[in-house]
Amino acid sequence: MAGGLNTILGVNLVTPKGVVAHTDADSVQAPGELGEFELLPGHIPMLSALKPGVLTIGTKSRARYAVGAGYLRVDPSGSVEILVEQAVPAKDIDAEAAKKELASAESELAKWGDKPLDGDYVNLQARASWARARLDAAAH
Repeated sequence: MAGGLNTILGVNLVTPKGVVAHTDADSVQAPGELGEFELLPGHIPMLSALKPGVLTIGTKSRARYAVGAGYLRVDPSGSVEILVEQAVPAKDIDAEAAKKELASAESELAKWGDKPLDGDYVNLQARASWARARLDAAAH
C-alpha cells in the first residue's frame, strides 16, 4: 500500500490438504524455528521456518491453531502466507488422543538411547513434537 501503513494482515494458513484459515487480522504469533515471534501490520517482507507449536491469529478475536513444521512468508503487500505440514484449530483438538500419542512417541524415543539418528528416529521426534503442539494449543 503506497503512501500509507497497512492496518491489517491478510493471513492464509495452508496445509497440503488445503486452506485451513483465510482471514484478516491485527497480528500473528508464530512458533519460529529460532523462537516465537509476532507480526503486526506494516511488517517488512520476510521468510521464517516454523517448528511445530501454537499459531495465534489476531489479538481482538483470537484464533489458535496447533501447527506442524513449515514456513511463514510476509510479502511486500503485507500478506502473510503460512504453509505447514498440518494444522488443527485448538477447539477441534482431542487432548486425550494427543497425550496418548506423545506418551507412545516418547516411550519409543527412549528406546533409542545413544544410537545414531536415522529416519525412524526423526519421524518419532516429529510425532512427539506434533502431539506437544496440539496439547499446547488445547491448553489455552
